[in-house]
Parts: sequence; structure tokens; C-alpha cells
Amino acid sequence: MDEFRLRMALVEVQRMTEQHGGLLDRPVRLMDAKAWVGPSARAFERELLRNRRVLQEQLRKAADSLQRAGGGAGVVR
Repeated sequence: MDEFRLRMALVEVQRMTEQHGGLLDRPVRLMDAKAWVGPSARAFERELLRNRRVLQEQLRKAADSLQRAGGGAGVVR
């Protein structure tokens, strides 16, 4: 992939990170505040935390991969 395409892909990943990286933060805060309680709530909260972690990890991995592919030089951070 040429430098221009790497840069554009990284910009898109950064946009997605800004737009979606914190998507599950509010539901996590609500669960922390005991918005829903009981056995099913605990299972839901565990899955919610796992999904938030996976989302953030995947966005970070995509950005890291593009950074490495671009050699870090000249690629927007």
C-alpha cells in the first residue's frame, strides 16, 4: 500500500476511534451505577465490559498496524 493510502486508512481509523471508541462507556457507567441489578445484569455487564475492551483493542491494533506499515514516518498520528 502506498504512503497516501496508508495515511488515508490511518485517518479513517482515527476518525472511527474518535466516533466509536467510547461508544460503550456510557452503558458501562450506567451499569456501575447499578442501573440494572440481578444475575442477568451481572452477566450483561461482563459481556459489555468484554465488548468494550475488544472494540478498543481492535481500533488500537488497526492504528498500530497502519503505523508500522508506514514506518511511522510521515503518517499522521
